[in-house]
Amino acid sequence: MAKTRTARARATAKRAKRPHAVIVGGGLAGLAAATLLARSGWRATVLERDARPEADGGDDAFERWQREGVAQFRHSHTFLARVTCVLRERLPEVLDLLRSRGALELPLTVATPVGLDLGRRERGDGELVLLGCRRAAFEWALWRVARSQPNVEIEERVFVEGLLADDGPDGARRVAGVRFRRLPVQPDPDRARGIPWFAAGRDPALRERGPERARVETLRADLVVDASGRRSPAREWLRAIGAPAPRERSVPTGIFYYTRFYRLLGVRPQGASTGLIAGDLGWIKVATFPGDANTFSITVGTNADDRPMRALSEPAAFEAVIAAFPDIARWRARGVSRPIDGPRTPVLVMGGLANRQRSFVRDGRPVATGFIAIGDAAYHTNPIYGRGATCAILAAAALDDALRAHPGDLAAGALDYEERARREIEPFWEAAAAADRANHERAAASAFPLDPGRLLEIARSPRRALAALLGRFIGIYFEYGIVPATRVDATVYRAVMRVLNMLDDPRTSLLAPGVLVRVLPVLATALTVARPARFAGPTREEALAILDRVRSGRRGSGRRRSGVSAPRRLAPDSDVAGHA
Repeated sequence: MAKTRTARARATAKRAKRPHAVIVGGGLAGLAAATLLARSGWRATVLERDARPEADGGDDAFERWQREGVAQFRHSHTFLARVTCVLRERLPEVLDLLRSRGALELPLTVATPVGLDLGRRERGDGELVLLGCRRAAFEWALWRVARSQPNVEIEERVFVEGLLADDGPDGARRVAGVRFRRLPVQPDPDRARGIPWFAAGRDPALRERGPERARVETLRADLVVDASGRRSPAREWLRAIGAPAPRERSVPTGIFYYTRFYRLLGVRPQGASTGLIAGDLGWIKVATFPGDANTFSITVGTNADDRPMRALSEPAAFEAVIAAFPDIARWRARGVSRPIDGPRTPVLVMGGLANRQRSFVRDGRPVATGFIAIGDAAYHTNPIYGRGATCAILAAAALDDALRAHPGDLAAGALDYEERARREIEPFWEAAAAADRANHERAAASAFPLDPGRLLEIARSPRRALAALLGRFIGIYFEYGIVPATRVDATVYRAVMRVLNMLDDPRTSLLAPGVLVRVLPVLATALTVARPARFAGPTREEALAILDRVRSGRRGSGRRRSGVSAPRRLAPDSDVAGHA
């Protein structure tokens, strides 16, 4: 007994000597960072606002976890090949758990255009393996592995209110921990009620005032990692302790997303792929996303200003429109699939998002020593490009590598992390922001080609006008050159797949001489002889007619219409007004 107490005391003392990191947010970035840091000699405490009851796999987590703090929890997700590579190298247990619970590994050939011969296997093809699973399953696997680490502690139903700070040796503010309060534990959702699709409104515990408010507590740490997501209050936290605010850039996505989940009933539809399908008709984007445990989702994206298309928030309207896309409709044929929660399965809506980038370095030094932001708190991109989860895992790995490279020097570690993020993540943020900016410029130009206000804007800002013109030319190169070339040229297809999966830099790979020489003839043909092949689907006018028929049928049946943009149809953090 004495030996046991001595061994326990030694273990406690050894643990206390480890540097301590408090991680705000227990989502993908926070859980991955906690696991990697713990394996590198840190003690990690994760503070998460939501409660996650015990779950035995992704299915269980999808059905039980009510992630009010993660609006995208039950939306479609793409786990790019770069994620698979990082998991193989850094977190193999996560990959093994996902495989054991029905996640799909989708190789290079999964989305090969019909008739394209890839030829012999090439070096690098083995890296191009996407992961097909729901976000709930991915988070569950990370949560399970993080909880198994001896130096990771996860505290849930904890709301972080601000930072603790001291004066650093160089005169800058030094973050020394966090202020937080514990929230009442929510009851586990009754399984008989089905999946908890909608939160009942913002957590009432966050609105408490007066003497009933929970006691504010403090937790000191050597490092605070902000993994709280795109709504991160880091700017307000830093200002409150007298530190400079981060520099910020923001470009609206201009898109609304509509998602519904399904479960396969048996075999996949005849002649269908593994389920990764995507099409873009300009006015609408549609895609299917294969998931774990015989599940998949369908997402439709429309222009945020296209108000008639908001009728897609109604299941009947959503199903009628996707039935007009042959490649999508076969997945919803009778006997192939059913909505995952039966007829009550909603269409989840998300909109008003922006590509946002925050830099926490000014004048060559961190805005506050001992504070680093990762994941969406630093880089948030348009979800349509499927890069959010990948960026979260890359950021956690970059943080681990930077702190390993500068043990005991948090300022140097923060600068190193920012540099790694600029190399690994920022090029893809820039590409997403440029694409959305170009789409906005193109839509505005086509809608108001001779608008006097636009002409005045060009006269006042010729450099901006030149940048917009260059963006339009690049858009033409991609739309009429790159895209059709992927259907006929294996080299171009591989190059595009590597960029889409964040394996190669988008700034150089698709403009490399070996790609240009193959794309330019296709571009010339597309612009002078033939138009690029069109994804099979309705015109916008045909889609509007479909929506009219759905509305007419509802009126004819005497059913009361629930409203196309009722708040209960929105994801927990989505609204029509939008979020930065």
